[in-house]
Amino acid sequence: MNPFYPGERQSLTADDLDGTRSLYGRRGLPLDVLAHVQDIGDLAIRENEFAGTRGESRRVEGFQIDFASAVDRLGIRYMAHVQGVGDMPFVSAGQFSGTRGQSRQMEGFAIELTGPDAANFDVFYMAHLQGSGDTGFFQNGQFCGTRGQSRRLEGILVRIEGH
Repeated sequence: MNPFYPGERQSLTADDLDGTRSLYGRRGLPLDVLAHVQDIGDLAIRENEFAGTRGESRRVEGFQIDFASAVDRLGIRYMAHVQGVGDMPFVSAGQFSGTRGQSRQMEGFAIELTGPDAANFDVFYMAHLQGSGDTGFFQNGQFCGTRGQSRRLEGILVRIEGH
């Protein structure tokens, strides 16, 4: 057992490992990511950092993403799937998706890039889920998490890269 990660060890697929190798060590666009976490409140982090907890059984209730500095011709939108609510509408950069103070867990989410330069970038994201650990990486609007399984999302990681 790793003392820095008290949860169960999860096996990554070859695709996950290749994706991780390609992401780390390369600069992405600077992002400000906020996750509202049970008993912690708003937790603000930067791109490519994990927002949430592992092994503490704390739910993420909502999140927000914004560019750390202005980016011309590129936007971002995202949505949360919330317990008892379902899929919430997509919101734009700087807006909160999910709930605060309602004790409703996020169970999944999706993130998309918008604007004239969206085709020149990819957004990558992953989550830590109750009972299954870290997901692999998802990208460009793919749904990450679960629907209808009552499985809490405990953390997220987001990154945008140009190609």
